[in-house]
Formats: sequence, C-alpha cells, structure tokens
Amino acid sequence: MDRPSHPIPSIPCCYSALLFITNVIVAYQYEYYLYSALFATLIITSLFHHSTKTPTTYLIDKLFVFAIVGYGGYVFFDKIANGVTNYLYSAIIVGTFLGTIVLYYYGHATNSFCFAEDLDESDRWHQLMHLLTSIGHNFIVLL
Repeated sequence: MDRPSHPIPSIPCCYSALLFITNVIVAYQYEYYLYSALFATLIITSLFHHSTKTPTTYLIDKLFVFAIVGYGGYVFFDKIANGVTNYLYSAIIVGTFLGTIVLYYYGHATNSFCFAEDLDESDRWHQLMHLLTSIGHNFIVLL
C-alpha cells in the first residue's frame, strides 16, 4: 500500500488545501457543479487527513484526489475532442499535471519532494503540489 508522506500532522498543508476553495468557486461559476462538489469534498478530506494523518483519512483523501484527476482528465479531453484549442492553457494544464506527478510519485520513489525526510521540506513540496493542482484544474475549467 502507498504510504502518506509523513505520519506527523501538517498544519501548513491544511492551509494550502484551502487553495481548493478557488476551484470550488471557479467550477461553480462555470456551471461544472460536479467538479465544484468534488473539490468541496476534497477540501474536507484534505483537512481531515493533514490534521490527523491516519491510514483511513489517507485512503479517503486519495479517493477524492483520484476522482478529481479522473473527472478533470475527462473534462480536459472532452474539450479537446470538441475542438477547444487554447495552446497556452493546454500547456499550463499538462505542465501542472506533470509537476504534481514528479512531486508525488517521483518523490515517493526517491524519498524526495513530498516524501523528503525533513518534515518542513516535505510540507513545502506538498504545498506546492496543492498550488499546482489548483492552478491546473482551474485552467481546465477556463479552457
């Protein structure tokens, strides 16, 4: 089973999870109500997970992360398939997605970035991952 980045609760990551409020608002404004609801739920699960760091909160948080990645991917590719072409926005979306993959999965494989041994360093990378995620998904809506 995958492991959380650190077993110690992270108040800074609780704060950075609040960046997803922008996703709730932007998705709602553009009538992506499911996207908005998924992000609202992710805020709650992330706050619980980052404040408690239990295996259960980790799995629940991960479930909503994957739901958002899946739905965001669907919306992105649906827009592309229907002829929406904004190359700058698309590059930002792909770049932020790849950035999160590197920070999380490469970090997991190498004990770096979100999985660095130093808790403060790990938290900073995880906060950056929250920021990249928020930006990327906002651009999917705006595309």
